[in-house]
Amino acid sequence: MSKVYDAVVVGSGAAGGMAATELCLKGLKVLMLERGPRFNIATDFHHHWKPYRFPFRGQIRPSERAMYNYTANEWNKKHFVNELENPYTGKKFVWVRAQAVGGKTLHWGLVSLRFSPRDFKAASYDGAGEDWPISYADVEPYYNRVEDLIGVCGYADHLENNPDSHFLPPVPFTCAEAVFKDVMERRFPEWHVIHGRSATVTKAGFHGRAPCHYCGHCGRVCNVAASFSSVGVLLPIAHKTGNLTLRTNAVVWKVLADREGRARSVLFIDRISREVEEVFGKVIVMGAGTLDTTRILLNSKSDDFPNGLANSSGVLGKYFSEQIMAGDITGLIPKLKGNTNRGGGARPEGTGFYIPRFRNLKEKRRDFVRGYGFEGGGGSAEFPGFAVKIPGFGAHFKEEVKQYYATAISIGSFGEVVPRAENHVEIDPVICDAWGIPVLKFEVEWGPNELAMARDANDTQREMFKQAGIEIINERTTPLAPGWSIHSAGTARMGNNPRSSVISKFNQAHDVKNLFVADAACFVSSSEKNPTLTILALAMRTADYIAEQMRTGAFG
Repeated sequence: MSKVYDAVVVGSGAAGGMAATELCLKGLKVLMLERGPRFNIATDFHHHWKPYRFPFRGQIRPSERAMYNYTANEWNKKHFVNELENPYTGKKFVWVRAQAVGGKTLHWGLVSLRFSPRDFKAASYDGAGEDWPISYADVEPYYNRVEDLIGVCGYADHLENNPDSHFLPPVPFTCAEAVFKDVMERRFPEWHVIHGRSATVTKAGFHGRAPCHYCGHCGRVCNVAASFSSVGVLLPIAHKTGNLTLRTNAVVWKVLADREGRARSVLFIDRISREVEEVFGKVIVMGAGTLDTTRILLNSKSDDFPNGLANSSGVLGKYFSEQIMAGDITGLIPKLKGNTNRGGGARPEGTGFYIPRFRNLKEKRRDFVRGYGFEGGGGSAEFPGFAVKIPGFGAHFKEEVKQYYATAISIGSFGEVVPRAENHVEIDPVICDAWGIPVLKFEVEWGPNELAMARDANDTQREMFKQAGIEIINERTTPLAPGWSIHSAGTARMGNNPRSSVISKFNQAHDVKNLFVADAACFVSSSEKNPTLTILALAMRTADYIAEQMRTGAFG
C-alpha cells in the first residue's frame, strides 16, 4: 500500500517552503514536490565570477536566448525553466518561472513590505473590487513571526500606510540617496524617502546566519544565505525535524479527488524519466506560485469538477492582479561630481530607498484609484550603467566615468493593478508542454486605470528629478508588459462567499476541505507593495490552521 503523508506540499519557494517548514515543526509528516533539481547554494553557482570569465560576458549565449526569461544570465540560468519546453499562449505576458528547490526565492529582489490595514480593505475606501475577508490584525502576528525568522533590515518610519516591521539595522544611504531624500522631503513633505526594507541579515548572530558581506551579487544566489531564500533558511529547519521528504524533478500534473470529493493524491511526471507517479496525502497544500497553482487546479478537472478542482464558483483563474511597472528614470546629481566614492553597488538587493504610495490616501484623484510606490537607489554598481551616456574612449574616458561614481540615481515605479474578471488565465485546448501537460493561455492586459496611473507615475518621477536638480540621462515612460513585475496574484482568491471565491479566509478550498492554497493565488488584491512578505505570513497562517484541524481529527 502506498504511503499516505500528513501533507503533500506542491512547491518549495516562499509559500511551499514556509508551509512545509511550519507543518514539519508541528510534527506532521510532509512530502514536498519540486519540479526542478536541488542545488547547493554555496558551491553550485559562480557567485563572484567576473563577466570576462564567461564567453559572452555573463550574458546568455545567443543560441540559447529563446530558452530563458529576461532575468536569466550566466550566473543564475540553471535554476530557470527552459521556455521552449514550457510554453504558454494568449496575449503578451512575461512569465518568470524558477525550476529548482527554493523557487523564485533564489533570485528575488528581497523587498519586504507589509501590506497596510487599508490594503486589506481597499474596496471600502474606493469601491473598486472587493475587501479581503481578513484584516491586518489577522495577519500582523504572522508578519512578526516571519520577520523574526527570516530577518528584515530597515528603519521604523511610523507611516500609516507602510507599517513598520521587526527590523534589523538598515543599510545606510549613499551620498546620492541622502541628497535626494533631503530635497524631496523639503519640497514634498508628503513624499517620504525611506530606507529600503530588505530580507537580508545585517548583523552577526541572527539565528546563526552569516551577515551580508556586501558583495552586491544577490541576484546570482546568495552563497551564505545572508539574504533570505527558502532553501537557505526554511528548508534546513524542516530537514532537521526529520519530518520532511523532498522529491525533486516532480512536474506536477494534477490533484486527484476521491468519490467523497476530498483531495486524495497528486499526480506528477518525473522531469527526466517521464514516468508518471502518484503520491498520497491527508492534506494537499498548493504553493507552486500563483500561475502554476492555478494551472494545476484547472487541469485537475473530473466528472465531479468539470471546470477544474475546487472551481464550482467559476472564479479559478479570474481576477488576476499584480503591479504595473509604469516607468523608470536615471540621472546624475551635478553637485556630487568628482566624488569618486562608488558607494551603492556592493550592497544587498532591496536596500537603497523606497518612496511609499502617496496618491489616493488623503485626497482622491478623478483619473484612477489606488496608487504606486517608487523603488530606487544611488551610487554606482560594479559596472556603472550611466557610463554608456558619457562620450569618450580609453584612459581619459575611464577617469571621466569615475568623476560620476557618486552622482548616479535611478527610480522605478510599481503600481497596483485592480483585479478584474476579464484579466484571467485558462487552459489552452491544444498546446501542451514537453511533458504533455496542457499549458496556460493568458487573457491579461492593462486597463484604463493602470494606464492613467502609469502616466501620473511618469509625470511624478520627472518632477522629482527636476525639483532635485538632477540631470536626466535616461527615462522609460512606456509600461512594461504584464507579468514583468513577477508579482502575479489573485487567481484563486479568498472570500466568505463560495459562489464568488475559491478558498476561505484560512486558505481552505470551499469545495474540497483538505485542499489549501498557500501562495499569492489567494490574494484578493495586490496593493502597490511587493508581495513576498505577505505570502510568507499567509503560508505560515495556513500551516497553523492545518495543524490545528489535524489535531482535532478533521482530516482523518
